[in-house]
Amino acid sequence: MTDSESDDERAGDARRSGEVDAATLLGEAHETFEDALDGETAVPVAVVGSPFAGREFVLEAAVERLDATRIRFEAADGPPTGSDALDAVGDALESGPVVVEDCQHLYRRTVGGFEALEEFLDLIASADVPVATGWNRYAWTYLAAVRGIDRSFRHRFDVGPVATDRLAELLLSRYDEMPTFVSETTETERPVTLRRREVGWNDLAITVPLPSVTLPIGRDSSDESIDARDVVFERLAAVSQGNLGVATSLWESLHSGELRPSDVVAAGGDVDLDRDEAFCLRIVLSKERVAREELTDVLGVSPDRILGRLDREGLVTVREGLVRLDPAAVPTITDATESRRIP
Repeated sequence: MTDSESDDERAGDARRSGEVDAATLLGEAHETFEDALDGETAVPVAVVGSPFAGREFVLEAAVERLDATRIRFEAADGPPTGSDALDAVGDALESGPVVVEDCQHLYRRTVGGFEALEEFLDLIASADVPVATGWNRYAWTYLAAVRGIDRSFRHRFDVGPVATDRLAELLLSRYDEMPTFVSETTETERPVTLRRREVGWNDLAITVPLPSVTLPIGRDSSDESIDARDVVFERLAAVSQGNLGVATSLWESLHSGELRPSDVVAAGGDVDLDRDEAFCLRIVLSKERVAREELTDVLGVSPDRILGRLDREGLVTVREGLVRLDPAAVPTITDATESRRIP
């Protein structure tokens, strides 16, 4: 259940951002989260978040609070029907509370690709100990629509965006060397970033784009009332959509030398994808890391040419049979796949 390279070793790892805790990521829902873990009746809990947004910190808090066994599904293993991974879950449930990470690896978008997921849900449904599970947000939305997995959980907790001031605090605490923050010297248009918000009623949920206009980046540098650093972090929060891991990855590529607000852009730019490329990319977005062999099964053809282009565009990296999402490209990928209405 171990990838060749852990997420902790990746440039986009949120742990590089200084101290962050479950309360920061869950906001007002944090107290309810703790109450759900402490409840007298054992009920499965789902922690749902965008790629790199910090699910691991919330689940780590659950491990500590419950003194739980921690299990993580890995992309390289494939759907673990009858495998040691599901056996480990069953064994752990007999001993006490369990926290399971990266449940988005429990299915494939193929015929018969949901058996492991159903087996897992059956396991935790009959558990008489607390169980906390972690899910990629895009995988959760898809599975809720096609398999109704939301009905297996009484509590769902969403890892939310980090506020701009807190994001700046976390990033600045990580580094001794700071860039020189520089105001723009010419007037430019206000940058508009699309933030995605899930809107739901009863069991129906859709994701809609909402325009977010950041502070003007083209301000006269002679205006001493404007702090260039504040504008940079406003821009960073808007581009990353408050995603701590994405913001960290962007910051690490920018934090030396001079830094202007207009320098803060997501990787990949305005990439133009065809339908097959968008579908492939949506799978990677939903899994965060996925075995090349799984993509072959889902697409029905070799993904080499598609992956070659996505790698060249800076959207994914392909290494040792694993395709990994680039944290700095998450906003670009989200917009590109949702504009084509890829579920």
